[in-house]
Amino acid sequence: MNRLCAAAACMVLAAVFSGCSDKKKDDSAGKESEEIISPKTVTFEWQEPYMAKLEEFRSSADYQESNGIAGSMFDLRDLDSDGTPELVISPSADAGEKCTVYTFSGGAVKEVGKTGNNGFITFYFDSGLMNDEFQGEGFVMGEYKRYVAGAFFTELTYYNNIDSAASGAVIRYEIDKSEVTLTEYNDKIYNISSQPYLAVGRKYTFGEKTTDYAIYCAESWDDVASASMKSAIKGKIKELIGEYGSASAFELVDMDGDECPELIFSEGNSEEKACRLFVYRDGELVEGEGKYGINGRFGFDNEKLVFFTINPRTVEQIGSLTGASLDDYEKSDSLMECGRKYPATEEAVAALFG
Repeated sequence: MNRLCAAAACMVLAAVFSGCSDKKKDDSAGKESEEIISPKTVTFEWQEPYMAKLEEFRSSADYQESNGIAGSMFDLRDLDSDGTPELVISPSADAGEKCTVYTFSGGAVKEVGKTGNNGFITFYFDSGLMNDEFQGEGFVMGEYKRYVAGAFFTELTYYNNIDSAASGAVIRYEIDKSEVTLTEYNDKIYNISSQPYLAVGRKYTFGEKTTDYAIYCAESWDDVASASMKSAIKGKIKELIGEYGSASAFELVDMDGDECPELIFSEGNSEEKACRLFVYRDGELVEGEGKYGINGRFGFDNEKLVFFTINPRTVEQIGSLTGASLDDYEKSDSLMECGRKYPATEEAVAALFG
């Protein structure tokens, strides 16, 4: 295994990142570390019902177990900005596979419907639109829809059979079932498809540690982060937005098991883009050495507290903030994707932190 970050380097990272949850006074700095509240002390009405739905799916015939992130996965995303995340279950990453979206309303989990393609939903966060597309033999048809008040509403449909040109077919372009010119078609589709987006649906595997983290920790940082921690994160993201632009994203993840989240900043979603890691310590964010992952994301093992490159075509980066030896590391079944949970916008940060 070609590893970019060996155990010695990881111990350096651990030293750089130590002290996040240290509650002792630092006399030399004249500052006192803030006490971290456990995210598991924060409860939401949707948590137990969503956990029950995950367990129900895992016991169903649709569940596909896989060593890695090729099988069934799920996600929690607030698709309509009402403060309650939707539960998105992706049975697999197979071509044409749709996600099933659930919402919590009136004290119960309700199925909204199926959408997406290839096991994930393309979510354009600026407009709130989602893409649902089907590619047939020689043609493509799809729609852009919005999730509002517990239901999907179609805003635009499209169709073209350009891939049938070689067979002599008459080429047709449609928007909302009406024929349009190629220019009109491209203008309509490009106005949406060129927007920054997030891939939703394949964030967490169904391993015990990951489901526990997703349901009981990942959505609680707003309630446990101090005012100074929130201010530091907002300032850092504002600074990085100016450097990386609208395709960047961010996420808060507890990567060393101390119940204090690290800031992961994703430079973008193209293959050459990586993630930068920051830890909050003594009132400010400290950046770790190096960048990690490709396509602006990387994998994380919730059980072993190890991060790794997702794409197997590249040199595998592997590391840990705990300083643990990685020589005999084998992935557990509790994996997650990190880096691109929220768009890196001031509006997204404001929404996350109330």
